[in-house]
Amino acid sequence: MIELNWTFLVQMVNFLVLMFVLNKILYKPILKILDERDDKIIGGQQRIKKLEEENQQMLQEYTDKIYTGRVEALEAKNSARKAAEAQANEIIVEARKKAEEMIAQVRLEMAQEVEKAKKDIETELGSMATSIAGRVLGREAL
Repeated sequence: MIELNWTFLVQMVNFLVLMFVLNKILYKPILKILDERDDKIIGGQQRIKKLEEENQQMLQEYTDKIYTGRVEALEAKNSARKAAEAQANEIIVEARKKAEEMIAQVRLEMAQEVEKAKKDIETELGSMATSIAGRVLGREAL
């Protein structure tokens, strides 16, 4: 059987004192350090998560700005192209108008020269007709 004597009591007291001393000197500081370390790890993980979210947000903003910039560049390019086409069409219309005016002017000058030539020919035609008639008649008379 188990005997209960004073050594058992001494060992119990010794054990309780040792537990108390170890608890104060060793266990509580180690647990405190472990708790602080856990808090730091959890805090670091939360900061990492927050930084990742901020990073994603910044990346999304950057992507949106790039997309917006590309859209604006395409719009500027298209508007410049349309302006150039409009200007080219305007120049073509103006050139056609000038060409038509020049053609009309040349036709008018040609018509005037034709009329002048007709008048000159009519005046010369009369003298030529009399000259030809005289020659024809002069020959017949011979």
